[in-house]
Amino acid sequence: MKKAICIMLAVMMLGLCACVAAADEYPQPEGGKKFESDWAVPGGLAEIYYEEEGYRITLTKENAETGSGSIWEYSCFYKEDTDALVSVSSLRADYTVDPDTGDLVYGDNVYEGLDEEGKETVFAIDAHGCLIWKDGHEDAGAGLEFVNIGRFDGVWKNEEEEVEAEFLWNGMDADSFWYTVYIQRGVEGAEHYALYLMNGNYDPTTGKLSASGTCTLFTKNAEGEYDSQDDGETVDAFFSMMDDGRLLYETANGIELEYDIMGH
Repeated sequence: MKKAICIMLAVMMLGLCACVAAADEYPQPEGGKKFESDWAVPGGLAEIYYEEEGYRITLTKENAETGSGSIWEYSCFYKEDTDALVSVSSLRADYTVDPDTGDLVYGDNVYEGLDEEGKETVFAIDAHGCLIWKDGHEDAGAGLEFVNIGRFDGVWKNEEEEVEAEFLWNGMDADSFWYTVYIQRGVEGAEHYALYLMNGNYDPTTGKLSASGTCTLFTKNAEGEYDSQDDGETVDAFFSMMDDGRLLYETANGIELEYDIMGH
C-alpha cells in the first residue's frame, strides 16, 4: 500500500507540473509549511501533504497484536488565527491484515464526507514540537503526541556514484521507533561492493537523519563468486533533505540522491 501511495503521489506531482500557473494563484501559507512532514507515535503515522489550496492528511493507526487498524483521511485548510489545520472533510476506514499475504482487507467506511459544524478535526503543533490530533468525530487522537520523523521513506539513488539507500519506517510496530536504513555502495557484478545495515533517527531541530550500524564487504573470488566480510566496526551516516527535493548523503562526501518512485 505504501508503494502505491508513493506512485500515486508521483503521478499527481506530474499533473501539478502542468498547472504551475494555477498553483501560483494558491501559494502555500507560510504558517502551514511546518506541518508538511511525516509524524509518528508508536503504532501510528500521520502523513501531511500540501495540495494547491489545502492539506491532505492520511493517518494510520495499527494494532500489530490484533492484526487490525484504521485509516483516516482529511482535507484541511490552514487557519492563521489559531495556527492550526482544520478539516473540511473526513473519512475513516477500518481494516484487518491478511495473515497469509500481509494485504489490508477493508470493511465499509465508518464515516465519509463533509464535516458538519462542530465535527471538524484540528491538527496543531504544541510547545514541544509535537503534532496534536483533535479528532472531531470520536476524539481518536486523545493523549497522542506525534513527533516529526521527516519524510525519508522509500528508495533514493545516484546511479553515477553507484549509491542506493532505502529507508523503511518501523514505527507501526509499537516496539520499534526508528528507520531501518539499507545502503549499497557499488553494484552487484563489480569486483567489490558494500552493504550497510543501520538504524536511523530524525532530529527536526537539525533537519538531519542520523544512522548507525554495520557494513558488510563483498569481494569476488577466483571462481567469480562473492566472499563476504563484516567490517566489524560501527559505521555512522548522516542525511538531510535539500531544497530541490533531493537527499544529501552527507557522510559520503556530499552525494546527492534522487527519489526512485519505482524503488522497492
